[in-house]
Amino acid sequence: MKIAIPIWENQVSTVLDFSEKLLLVDVEGKSIKGEMSINWSLCNDTMKISLMQGEGVAVLLCGAISKPMKILVENSGISLISGLRGRKDLILQAYLDGRLNDENFLLPGSAMTGCHGRNRKCPNKRRKSRETRGLL
Repeated sequence: MKIAIPIWENQVSTVLDFSEKLLLVDVEGKSIKGEMSINWSLCNDTMKISLMQGEGVAVLLCGAISKPMKILVENSGISLISGLRGRKDLILQAYLDGRLNDENFLLPGSAMTGCHGRNRKCPNKRRKSRETRGLL
């Protein structure tokens, strides 16, 4: 399986759309078999999708992503996990270990925290506030 991570220096790039490099990681089970970095700074969104598809990317791990780019990724058949932050090696290992929901790996306010959009409800936050008030 091939995993893609947009990177800046040693970190997951804050915003996929503006990333300059893409790390491609070959994974077998929970073992990393190889890594390759690609400069895609001159690629537009559709070129980025084509590049990932051509490389056989199955999973994209990234930080923030624009709605148009998110739609392109989701329609490409590549599994998207966004809202991540941190060192690329730690994010990759957390993915392999099933620990990406750890708060240390989440962008503040990301959808992975349980909040789904600006006008939607945040069940986790509501539950915490009720517990603090002694209502639950």
